[in-house]
Amino acid sequence: MRAILKFKHYLLFVVIFSSISLCNVYAQQEDTQKSRSKKEKFTFGPKVSVNFSNQWVDKMFKTDFLPGADMGLFFRFSPGRVYIQPEIYYAIRNQSVEDWWGPITTTTKHTTHHIGVPILVGVKAIDFRLFKLRFFVGPEFSLELPSNLNDIRYQLGFQAGLGFDIWRFTIDAGYTFLSYIPNRVDIYSNIFKIGLGFKCF
Repeated sequence: MRAILKFKHYLLFVVIFSSISLCNVYAQQEDTQKSRSKKEKFTFGPKVSVNFSNQWVDKMFKTDFLPGADMGLFFRFSPGRVYIQPEIYYAIRNQSVEDWWGPITTTTKHTTHHIGVPILVGVKAIDFRLFKLRFFVGPEFSLELPSNLNDIRYQLGFQAGLGFDIWRFTIDAGYTFLSYIPNRVDIYSNIFKIGLGFKCF
């Protein structure tokens, strides 16, 4: 399973790097055109994020926040100021867990791997050609990839935040709340993330 996860990491890196290279070539070709529409009907591109996540268990026990990473693609449909942005990404989340054994306390790092699919609906508060300010919210579905394929778990929740578009770069900062479903024990994930994407066109 570790070999498979390593292969997935390498494959995702190749896909992201190739997407950025193709987007950059396409962007240079398009920017040589004399005219360009102010409004973007559709755009997509690669996106990487830094996440900070923790978990609450039965509203009593929680883990500490540790940094992780997301890598994936975003797609944005925007006929006007309102837009829809579905995404798909591979996430690595880390938490610090404390275990008590009598007078002895040990801290261990817990890492989980996920496939996330948020569907965001946003509004462009400022919509200029080279700068945009956006607010977004929407549901998110997450699939945890455990070492044992018979123990796959699912999460459902929502994501909310704000974003900036500067030329072809898009920056998103937001909060995500996820809950495992179904689960005998209430486990909630809180995730803060900052992401950087590049619009292909």
